[in-house]
Amino acid sequence: MGLENFKWAIVTGGSSGIGREFVLELSKRGLNVMATGRDEKRLKDLEKEVKEKFGVEIVTHVVDLSLPQNVKKFVQDVSEFEIDLLVNNAGFGLYDEFVKLELEEIENMIEVNVKTLTILSHHFARKMVERQRGGIINVSSIAGYIPLPYFNAYAATKAYVYNLSLALWAELKKYGVHVLCVSPGPTKTRFFERAFKSQDLRTFGSLMDPRRVVTGALEAFEKRRPVYVPGFKNRLIVMVTRKLLSDRLIARFMAG
Repeated sequence: MGLENFKWAIVTGGSSGIGREFVLELSKRGLNVMATGRDEKRLKDLEKEVKEKFGVEIVTHVVDLSLPQNVKKFVQDVSEFEIDLLVNNAGFGLYDEFVKLELEEIENMIEVNVKTLTILSHHFARKMVERQRGGIINVSSIAGYIPLPYFNAYAATKAYVYNLSLALWAELKKYGVHVLCVSPGPTKTRFFERAFKSQDLRTFGSLMDPRRVVTGALEAFEKRRPVYVPGFKNRLIVMVTRKLLSDRLIARFMAG
């Protein structure tokens, strides 16, 4: 499935990190892009960069997708556009003991990571099925393969994304709609700032360049692969945790 046949893409969480790189790479390939994010300045800077470098159309939406009313309004606002590619990248994680996390924060995370992704996938998949073409890229995580203590609810949301994506890949392929699940490991994004707040990120070792994640993901999408795990180390982690170790052993070991 060639991206050259697509005209418009939506990238949620497009103001920084992996989302920003999706916006840049898709624009570079000639797609017009609609980008959402919560940081107006970052979005405006991105809009300027895209217009100067690639000369395609870009529309930005400053929106908090953890609020259901905002998601509904966003869908209404973009109804005039024929979206060929949806990139569900918006999401965040929370790190701590489950009982020490604030319930409101967990609920907001589920709204973005699960509910918003599901609503947007459902809405745009219907449109794509009608046209018999299109694609959805859902950004999950290698955490979605692991029962991960201290990243408990976050890992559960990403397991949902993985399973939903694979099911949709199987369901929608007969309509000419391809679904890809991207499962990065630790990457140079703002994810850790929000998840760990003041914790020193040097303890996590080398982080992957988000551009590498995105270029590999787009290559996997064009090859119609259902799942893409960037990086040998991340693929090894997934293989070991899924094939060689039991979930109970992993959970107990990771809990310390």
